[in-house]
Parts: sequence; structure tokens; C-alpha cells
Amino acid sequence: MSDSEKRYGFIGILVADRDEASSAIQEILSDYGEIILGRMGLPNLADNKLSIITLIVQATTDEVGSLTGRLGNISGVSVKSGLGKI
Repeated sequence: MSDSEKRYGFIGILVADRDEASSAIQEILSDYGEIILGRMGLPNLADNKLSIITLIVQATTDEVGSLTGRLGNISGVSVKSGLGKI
């Protein structure tokens, strides 16, 4: 896949139970490390009941779909994404 087919975008991950989901999330993010350009996290929101991770990616729509699909299958995890049209 050429770089010209890849687009810049973001993925937002809301984690309701960090203790249960963190190892699975980290494993998946490691699998997709080549498309992740940046990562920011807020680990202890709402009295430690919510965490948010934001990723900046350069990826194809298929790559983003695969990553978000795997993350979304983890119990207590919600995912939203967007890709630019540039």
C-alpha cells in the first residue's frame, strides 16, 4: 500500500474499566504501531472510572477500520475515528 493512499486522522478511545482493558488495548496498539504517529492519554477521569486515549494516525481506511474494530470488541471500550480527505 502506497503512502499516497494513507490519510491523516484521529482515533478516540474511551475506556470504562482501565484495569480490565489496559493490557488488551496496549497489545492491539502495539500491533498497529506503524500507523500511530502520536498518542495522548488521560488515565484517571471521573474518580478513576474513565480513561481517554487519543491517537493521531496516518493510515488507510481499512487499517483504521481494522484497528477500531478490534478495540471496539473489548468490553467497556468505545471508539470513534475520523480521517481527513487531504
